[in-house]
Amino acid sequence: MSSSTTSPSPVVHQVSASRGRVRPAYTLMCPENLVENALPHLTGVVAKPLATPRALPARFGEYLLEFEDGGHSTRPLGAGFENFLYVLEGHLVVTAGTDTSYPLEPGGYVFLPEGTEFGVRSAGESRALWVKRRYDRVDGVAAPEPVAGHVDEVTHHPDDTIGGTYAPLLPDDERYDMAMNFMRFDVGARFRMVEVHHQEHGLYMLAGEGVYYLGDDHVEVSAGDFVYMAPYCPQSFYATGSARPSYLLYKDINRDGF
Repeated sequence: MSSSTTSPSPVVHQVSASRGRVRPAYTLMCPENLVENALPHLTGVVAKPLATPRALPARFGEYLLEFEDGGHSTRPLGAGFENFLYVLEGHLVVTAGTDTSYPLEPGGYVFLPEGTEFGVRSAGESRALWVKRRYDRVDGVAAPEPVAGHVDEVTHHPDDTIGGTYAPLLPDDERYDMAMNFMRFDVGARFRMVEVHHQEHGLYMLAGEGVYYLGDDHVEVSAGDFVYMAPYCPQSFYATGSARPSYLLYKDINRDGF
């Protein structure tokens, strides 16, 4: 099965009937919690906000976009932000500027630095994640460059600490102030430590299921769930179920937090 699949595990063992919750250190949003919204300059597109600075301490935005066949932007998007799009289902064409286009299939992604606006159009019904944030400039550090690729074409690094692999979708150098990582876990894997760090996270479950330790809680997560983790939220993951879980993870990096 392709690593870009978004299908849930064949068997999901959830005890809780309603899992969505908001806590000071984290927020869990499940498919049944998401409310349809419209965003300016998108037609034939339902937007479901997952994280914004409106109520959370988040310094980024993340949206689940659901496109009708032919759904598209009517004006350039993303002004004033750096933008990352990842296709979950269907096919999108992202255009940047006047002469650059990125055809994206499931597992395909594109990062556009601040100052590059974009358009988007779907071919058939499609679903995608859109992450945006304001670039954190540092004197003497060059601006990042556009990046496009597919999750199956990047290196998946083994990591015994998490019991699985991670695949960085963006370069790990100081020009980039954000990371987007594809994380996949062995069945039964668990973190060997409880992480506490100053970065925040936006986590979208792509496949499988597990139990996340967040703050003082243990919460069940499965495909289609979104978790926001605030800075310094204690966190660890235990993979459950009969299939390997995976998720797409946003993190702010390479900056000192001021």
